[in-house]
Amino acid sequence: MQENFWAFLIFVIVMTGTPGPGNIASMALGQAVGFKRSIPFLSGVILGGLAMDFLAALGLAQLFLAYPQVSAVLKIGGLIYILYLAWKVLNMQANSSGEPKAFKFVEGLILHPLNPKHYAMSVSAFAQFANPGANNFTEILIFVGTFTCCGALFHSLWCVTGESFMKMLRSPLVRHTVNISMVVLMVGATAYALYK
Repeated sequence: MQENFWAFLIFVIVMTGTPGPGNIASMALGQAVGFKRSIPFLSGVILGGLAMDFLAALGLAQLFLAYPQVSAVLKIGGLIYILYLAWKVLNMQANSSGEPKAFKFVEGLILHPLNPKHYAMSVSAFAQFANPGANNFTEILIFVGTFTCCGALFHSLWCVTGESFMKMLRSPLVRHTVNISMVVLMVGATAYALYK
């Protein structure tokens, strides 16, 4: 990992910066309730991602190979959870009475463990970039630290972008259209990760 760090960093930036359930949910939440009210959800997403990356570094791929049914259960659970988040995003502004509710810390915490894109990305990244002959603690520290820092940065940027939309888009119809677009992207990215 130390020898291939720059290639690994580019991989992580591309994977954590592009649209996926975590980024799109962060953007939708920022657009609905603003960055400040999104912090509990973002904290959960970052902590859940850290846990998944740590598990990937400890050998999550071997678990999937030994027990393919675990992978299948995670995929089904992940799809159900992403559809639940998509439903919540769609309904954020549908109810005109009162302020939209922010997502909770726990909803963020379980997002990456149930996100097929994230565990596929983590497992393949560690398998591709880790050096089996290197100090395992150092490899894990670099791997988890890089993913966590980039994930925190990009989830926050997507949320701030959503908040900027909230300030620009005054029409409820336009904001609802943006939410529909984000839901299509979120479900599409998940389906692509599941069936590619």
